[in-house]
Amino acid sequence: MFRSHASLVLAAMLVLVAAVAPSPTAAQSILPVVTCTGSHAATWSPGVTNTTAVHTVGTQTSWSCTQLIAAPLLTSASSQESFDAPFNCNNLFSTIPITWTIHWSDNGGAATSAFTFTATALPISGNLVITAPGTITAGRYAGRSATATFTLLNLGATLAAQCSSPTGVTNASGPSTLLIL
Repeated sequence: MFRSHASLVLAAMLVLVAAVAPSPTAAQSILPVVTCTGSHAATWSPGVTNTTAVHTVGTQTSWSCTQLIAAPLLTSASSQESFDAPFNCNNLFSTIPITWTIHWSDNGGAATSAFTFTATALPISGNLVITAPGTITAGRYAGRSATATFTLLNLGATLAAQCSSPTGVTNASGPSTLLIL
């Protein structure tokens, strides 16, 4: 009698757990599919001053990533971009949508993602924190939401020291993260 009662309680508990546990689809939509940390560097040529002018911007970002595909996969990713845009020391980044190509290191380096985002910046403790929410529009993870964050370190002091100089601000760098949901 005790054994059948215990079996009934166990069966009821399993049904209850199955009923309240999130489905795999719901769990996947909450957890990041890819979590990356790394570094970001930006260059401006000619250097950015207080006067608005067109500059060639170069960016180089590299990340170490954990991808949750069928099983966790450690990999690295990178993006190198170059574009021309008007900037001054009060506006060092573009507010129009930008598309970067992310290169994944697995699969012989052939896997890529197109990441389209719009950036916003906020000065925090002397740094410039750029948040770039967007979408993976093509390639690996197409259709997923993504957010990159770039922290340009000590940019407040750099701007104060270099914006009024003839050479201007020519580079900035700092940590970066990328989350793909």
